[in-house]
Amino acid sequence: MKIHDLRKVFCDVSRADLNFLLCNLFHCNPAQLAQFKELSESQISILYPWLERLRKGEPPQYIVQRAWFFGMVFYVDNRVLIPRYDTEVLVQALLQRLRGNEKVLEIGTGSAAISICLKKYFPDLVIHATDIDPKALQVAAINCQRKGVDIQLIEADLFPDNEMQYNVIVSNPPYISAAEYIKLEPQVRDYEPRKALLADDEGLSYYKKILLRAQPYLADRAILAFEHGATQQQQILALTESKGFKTLQKGKDLAMRDRFLILQKK
Repeated sequence: MKIHDLRKVFCDVSRADLNFLLCNLFHCNPAQLAQFKELSESQISILYPWLERLRKGEPPQYIVQRAWFFGMVFYVDNRVLIPRYDTEVLVQALLQRLRGNEKVLEIGTGSAAISICLKKYFPDLVIHATDIDPKALQVAAINCQRKGVDIQLIEADLFPDNEMQYNVIVSNPPYISAAEYIKLEPQVRDYEPRKALLADDEGLSYYKKILLRAQPYLADRAILAFEHGATQQQQILALTESKGFKTLQKGKDLAMRDRFLILQKK
């Protein structure tokens, strides 16, 4: 079967999602996809069930259990959020501020993509990563094992039960408000874990909880880094300034929307 004909049969699915599946089928990157013109019978037998799941709205990353982030492939399934390219800007900004020997805490690690990227670039970092959901930590453990990194994964409600002080605390917490949640694309709302998306108090509840409890865990001049929603930056700045943090960096994502803050303990 020619790929051109396949696109006609499945014209109702997103071209980007179809290309994602084809790249996984051919084990190629998007730039190489054009060289493939036809599908064998065995490839069709794999691809058609994938496409039927795609038609029902399932994210392609869950279908093939793979997601790209920061140039690496991560295992994902519906126990964790799919890593987004928008989060890469936060990782890049943090890497530019690290010496490479810090103690790092990631709160709400999910697939562990952020922690693994930091550890791969700076192997001497000591990284603890928490998540309240043991199922998410199972996925994080798979990724840590596959990437060959030593990260301590801890089941905890935000902060671990220890007395360690960290040089860096980073979090991409749930920040979607109830009003925003019902407007999400069905591919996100109906398949990705609700508890990793939805937050009370107009999406700000987890920032308030982290700021309330963070001080004992922060070493002198420690960095606190947040990803946030595109309209939340000023509200979070008001919260952090009232808690005694100074702003080191306000960051935008790839679409030039406000996306992260890097703060420092005064």
